[in-house]
Amino acid sequence: MSSKVSPNAATSLVAAGTYLSGDLSFCKELVIAGTVNGSVTGAEDGTSTVKILENGAFSGEVSAPRVEIFGEVDANVTGTNSVVIGPKAQVSGVIRFHQLAVSPGAVITGELVTMDDSSKREPGNDRKEVKESA
Repeated sequence: MSSKVSPNAATSLVAAGTYLSGDLSFCKELVIAGTVNGSVTGAEDGTSTVKILENGAFSGEVSAPRVEIFGEVDANVTGTNSVVIGPKAQVSGVIRFHQLAVSPGAVITGELVTMDDSSKREPGNDRKEVKESA
């Protein structure tokens, strides 16, 4: 019996009803519909995406080129390319990003930090404290 999944496909799923605690590294895409507590790191090749779905929950630290949040997150989030925050998302913590998209209805409590390629940037000059509903 042959598999219909491409050898290049690399989507990982934490399904609804599943609780995962610990450190997790992935290559292409990680979809969180359950609960994750720990550290999640995507490959820095520019193609990794973490998606926290509407009923998903995440706490800890997440770092990937692209982070999409539609559920509940209490974490330090680093989107080395971009961070997308959906309309029903509830996010608290420090969010680091090059590009940020926030949908109306999202709730963000914490800090937004714009990442710059320049290593000579003065610490603290790019931080914005936010506590509001979009």
